[in-house]
Amino acid sequence: MKMGILLWCFSVISVTTLFFSSSFALTEDGLTLLEIKSTLNDTKNFLQNWLPTDESPCQWTGISCYPQDQRVRTINLPYMQLGGTISPSIGRLSKLQRLALHQNSLHGNIPIEITNCSELRAIYLRANYLQGGIPASIGNLSHLTILDLSSNSLKGAITSSIGRLTRLRSLNLSTNFFSGEIPDIGVLSTFGSSSFIGNLDLCGQQVHKPCRTSLGFPAVLPHAEIPTKRSSHYIKGVMIGAMSIMGLALVVLLLFLWTRLLSKKERAAKKYTEVRKQKDHEATTKLITFHGDLPYPSCEIIEKLEALDQEDVVGSGGFGTVYRMVMNDCGTFAVKRIDRSREGSDQVFERELEILGSIKHINLVNLRGYCRLPTSKLLIYDYLAMGSLDDVLHEHGTEDQSLNWSDRLKIALGSARGLSYLHHDCSPKIVHRDIKSSNILLDENLEPHVSDFGLAKLLVDEDAHVTTVVAGTFGYLAPEYLQSGRATEKSDVYSFGVLLLELVTGKRPTDPSFVKRGLNVVGWMNTLLKENRLEDIVDKRCKDADAETVEAILEVAGRCTDANPDDRPSMNEVFQLLEQEVISPYPSDFYESHSDYS
Repeated sequence: MKMGILLWCFSVISVTTLFFSSSFALTEDGLTLLEIKSTLNDTKNFLQNWLPTDESPCQWTGISCYPQDQRVRTINLPYMQLGGTISPSIGRLSKLQRLALHQNSLHGNIPIEITNCSELRAIYLRANYLQGGIPASIGNLSHLTILDLSSNSLKGAITSSIGRLTRLRSLNLSTNFFSGEIPDIGVLSTFGSSSFIGNLDLCGQQVHKPCRTSLGFPAVLPHAEIPTKRSSHYIKGVMIGAMSIMGLALVVLLLFLWTRLLSKKERAAKKYTEVRKQKDHEATTKLITFHGDLPYPSCEIIEKLEALDQEDVVGSGGFGTVYRMVMNDCGTFAVKRIDRSREGSDQVFERELEILGSIKHINLVNLRGYCRLPTSKLLIYDYLAMGSLDDVLHEHGTEDQSLNWSDRLKIALGSARGLSYLHHDCSPKIVHRDIKSSNILLDENLEPHVSDFGLAKLLVDEDAHVTTVVAGTFGYLAPEYLQSGRATEKSDVYSFGVLLLELVTGKRPTDPSFVKRGLNVVGWMNTLLKENRLEDIVDKRCKDADAETVEAILEVAGRCTDANPDDRPSMNEVFQLLEQEVISPYPSDFYESHSDYS
């Protein structure tokens, strides 16, 4: 009898186990995610709720699914200190639309299997340690609108298959080790130098750098298929090249003969004069270029700098006057003449500038070089023809030409990305101290670039930098900074919050209309929000703004401008909020609206 009861209980337990195991089996996408997790090094246990006992992965950290079939739609795991490699198993997530693994510590190659995810709209893999090249089959991702592989250790040629991505609206391959000519094919020809900055061995029309033949002459290399037969154009090109070499040889020969004809006395006198001039000039003049970013002879650069005058002035600020410098080949740069004297030695100043010159980021203005002349110190930057956000928003922003809402979101997101890089990815970290709309410069695609590091203070350690002089612009300054002169990352966050309100309202931080309501834009906004007058906050010229994203931006701005600095988010968190709450989960919709600027 007892034996029969035991057998019955055993059969019940077996059936029950079988029932539950079949009812709660993890989906196929869930099993794939566990394989992906197995190749990651999750030191902070962010993925601890990825459990094989779950029925579905849709509630796991960083995962979202289609509600109808529970297939994985997005993997969103940035800033989680994940190490390891990206598993080739990712290619089995055939419904995946968004892959965001940026700002981690991933290494290894980009798996070629990723191109099996034919529904991908956005790939964010920036700021890792990925190696190897870009899979050539990436051109098969016909829905891709965003590709961000910046700040890795990728190398080799840029695959021409990217040119087939007709929906691509945002491309960032900057700060890697790519080399060779950038293919001038399809959409690849529509992206400017900002998409490739920081790859010193790249050449092509996109970076305004001609490729060179083995003989050192500029050449336009074939972009697509190599012709199988030598055409008459090819033969003509060879003949022209040969004639050029012969002409150059003739010039060298004539110069040699001319030199030999000079008397020994004349040559000795001339050499003495030149050496004396050079020594006198070198004693008072010094030119430093960072990482070969100024491909011009030093004498030409110094000559252009010395010739700058009032007609070349394009702006001025609290730290200096800005000039436009045009080189002989029409290359254009911005030059800031430092008006204030700086305490300390030139060696310390130049060492700090070398640190700033090493920073390469798509949303930071590139510092090209530094020149010390007898009467002034000059900083050489990239020139951005659209000018500053202040100009576009307040000076030129008529009803017909005003920035639309999508433009403003793009500027907010890019500015936050640049500041986040300064605060969290630079070593030593950098506090800007003068965040304002006139220090946000715009390129022809309305991509923002944070400028003016003349006031930035480098933080050598974890302690906040304390100064006796408050730098910055009234209206953007955090309350605690005004009181103590203590510059921290959180004071930058406050200034960025004011910048967000400036984008939403179209008003400067100290507009006269604020006098009766809160004195500044922060108090004015809080007053109107309490009165539930959202429509009165938004710039009247911005007719395409929608209430949902306006509220999201205002919420982020409110957190940034909190009176208590400890309650403000970091710039990393601000960037994530803007990226995830404003743009996600459909980033392609956001970038589709910028097709006119790509």
